[in-house]
Amino acid sequence: MKTYIGEKVLVRGIQSGVYFGTLAAREGQECELKNVRNIWKWRGANNLLDMAKNGVDEDSDENRFSNWVDSLVLTDVCEIVPCTELASKQLEGVKEWVYRR
Repeated sequence: MKTYIGEKVLVRGIQSGVYFGTLAAREGQECELKNVRNIWKWRGANNLLDMAKNGVDEDSDENRFSNWVDSLVLTDVCEIVPCTELASKQLEGVKEWVYRR
C-alpha cells in the first residue's frame, strides 16, 4: 500500500471533515498533516476524487476554506486522496474565508 508521505493530499475524517495539506505521517486512522487547511464547503467539484484531480472553482464565493496552520493531527481518518499538481495549485489559491458578523 502506498503511504503518500510527503505528497499533497485531501483527507476526510469520519467526524472532523475534509482537510488539504502535505501528509507527514500516518498510522492506522491517525495522520499528521503539514501546511494544512480545513475545507468545509466548495464549488466546482462533485466529490473529493474530483477535487483531488481537478481542483475547485477557486473564484467562487461559495467556497469555505479555513486559514492555513503549520500542522494538524487527525485521529479519525477514513480517506486519503493524493492531489494532482493542477488541483494542488488551485486548492492553495482559494482565498481564506472569514466569518463576517
